[in-house]
Amino acid sequence: MKAKSLLLAFIFLFEVSCNNHQVENLRFEGDLFAKNILTIRFDSGNNSATPEINWYMSTSAEGGWEKLPGISTGEIVLLTSYVGKYLKCEIILPEKGDKNLTASLITSKPVGYNGNSNTDWFRDAGFGIMVHYLNTAIVPDGGPKEWNEAVNSFDVEKFADQARQAGVGFVMFTLGQNSGYYCSPNAIFDSIVGVKPGDLCSYRDLPMDLMMELKKYNIPLILYLPANPPISNKLVSEKFKYSFGKDSATSQYNQPILEKMIREWSLRYGTGVRGWWFDGLYSWNAIRSTRMDMSLKHNISTHTLAAKAGNKQSIVTYNYGFGKIQVNTPYCDYSSGEKQTIDEIPESRWVEDGVQWFLFTYLGEKWGGKGQQFTTEVLVDKARQIVKNEGVLCLEVVTDAKGNLLPHHFEQIKEVGKMLGKIR
Repeated sequence: MKAKSLLLAFIFLFEVSCNNHQVENLRFEGDLFAKNILTIRFDSGNNSATPEINWYMSTSAEGGWEKLPGISTGEIVLLTSYVGKYLKCEIILPEKGDKNLTASLITSKPVGYNGNSNTDWFRDAGFGIMVHYLNTAIVPDGGPKEWNEAVNSFDVEKFADQARQAGVGFVMFTLGQNSGYYCSPNAIFDSIVGVKPGDLCSYRDLPMDLMMELKKYNIPLILYLPANPPISNKLVSEKFKYSFGKDSATSQYNQPILEKMIREWSLRYGTGVRGWWFDGLYSWNAIRSTRMDMSLKHNISTHTLAAKAGNKQSIVTYNYGFGKIQVNTPYCDYSSGEKQTIDEIPESRWVEDGVQWFLFTYLGEKWGGKGQQFTTEVLVDKARQIVKNEGVLCLEVVTDAKGNLLPHHFEQIKEVGKMLGKIR
C-alpha cells in the first residue's frame, strides 16, 4: 500500500550573515520510500543566489553522516541502498564577502521499502508493443522534406485502435536514434546544432499526438532514446563535440545538453509519458562507466532526474545489451530486458528489490524484421508464462510510414491479447 506524504523533518541549522537573509519553510516533498523522488523546498530572500546543495546519509539522525557523491540537486532519487538510512539535505547560500547562509534538514524517519509502486501499472499491463519509427527505416534515402511528410502521414487514430484491438497494455515508441532525426520538436537540440525547426526534428509532435490518442484507451506510452548523442550525423557530432560513427563516453559538455533535451520533452509530455527506455549503457563501453562516475557533476542521477522531470512516477531503465535479465544501474525501475528471443521466464516479479522483471524482443526475424520469429502457439504460451509470474513482455512490431502494423504481426499480438484476457 502506498504511503502518502509522510515526510516531516527536523533539525534546522542556520549561519545567518549580516544581510539578514533567511532560509524559511525548509521542507521535504515526496514519499520516503525507495524508487521515489525526494525534493527539498525552501524560501529565501536572496532569490538571485544559486544555492549549493549537498545530501548525506546515516544510520542515525544524531550523526555519522556520509556525503552522497554526485548528488547536488534539489531532488534525489531514493535508491534501495538508502533503505534504513536517514537523509540530510544541506543548503548553502552565498552571501556578500566570504560568508554563507547554511541550513540543513533531516528526514523524520529512515527511507523505507515497499517494492516499487511506480511499476504497478506496468506489471498489470502484462504485455506491450514497441515501434522503431526511425527515418533510417521509414525514409532511408530521404531528407527533411521526406521525413516530415512521413511523420505527418502517421495515422495515430488507426494505430491506437489497432493497439486497442490487440489488448496491448502499453506502447514503446522511438523519439529518435543515431541519425539525428527526431519525430518531435526540440528547441534545445535545434539551438545546439544550429538548424531550423523541421530540419532534423519534425514539425509534428508525433509522440504527443500518439499519447493523446492512446490515452482514450488507457494505453500508456513509453519513450525510447539512446543514452548518448546521435553517432551517424557528422554535423550533430561536431556540434555536440562527440565521436562520429561510433559510441563513446559522453562528456561534461554534451551530457548537460542531452539532459536539457530530455527535460524539455519530459516537461512537455508530463504524466502522459509513463516510462523511458535508454539504450547504450553497455557494460563493455565507456558510456556506462562515465555515466556511473559520481565524481562528475552530470551523471546517472542527473540523467534520471531529467527523464522524470515531467512525471516523478515515470519509470526508467538503462539498457545493458543482450544477456541474462539483470539490473544495470541502481536507478533502474525495470530491467531493460533486450533479448534476441524469449529464453527466460521470471521466477518472481522482481529482478532485485524494486526492479520489475521485463523482457523485450522482436516478432520478426531480427530487429526491424518483417518476418516472423515465433509460431503463434509458442509465442502465446511464453507470454502466458511471463505474465502469470508477474513479468512484463514487450514485442517489437513493424509498421509502415503511416503506422499500419504488418498484418501477420497484428494477428500475433491479437492472439497474445486474447489469451491474456486483455482484448478491450
